[in-house]
Amino acid sequence: MDALNDLPLTFFAMTPRVANLWIIDNDPMVSFYIKRLTELGALADIITIYDSPRGAVDYLLLHKTSLQHLPDIILLDIYMPEMDGWEFIQEFQQIRDRLTKKVEIHIITSSNHPKDITRAQSFAEVKSYLQKPVTLEALQEVVANYNLAKL
Repeated sequence: MDALNDLPLTFFAMTPRVANLWIIDNDPMVSFYIKRLTELGALADIITIYDSPRGAVDYLLLHKTSLQHLPDIILLDIYMPEMDGWEFIQEFQQIRDRLTKKVEIHIITSSNHPKDITRAQSFAEVKSYLQKPVTLEALQEVVANYNLAKL
C-alpha cells in the first residue's frame, strides 16, 4: 500500500503548501499584502515578487530546466504598465512546453468586468480569477487545489 494513499484527504486540506510561489504585480502594497498572507498561511517555501512581467518571463527562460527555480503557482495581475498580464500569458504560452515543471497561473485583479473574466477563462493556463483584495482563504484554496491536482 502506498503511504500517500493512506493519508486522509483532510491532511492535504490542512497542510497545503507549495515549494515556489510567484506574485507578479506592479503595486508594491498589493505584493506585500499577498506575500504577508502567504507567509501567515505558511503556503509556500519560497515567495518571489516581480513588479514587471518582463522580469518573470526572462527568469523563466533562464531557468526553464530547473525544478527548484521554477514556480508552482503564479499570482498575476492583469493591468500593469509596459507589459500587462495578458501579454505575459501569451508569452508564457510560447515557452510553457520548454519548462520542466507544470506552472499554474491565477489572475489577481481589481477588475470585475465580465470581459476580463471571460478572457481569463479562455486561457487553459489560468486556473482561477481572484478579485482584490485577495483573502487568505482564497490563497489557501489555490494552493490546496494545486496539491490535489498533483495527486
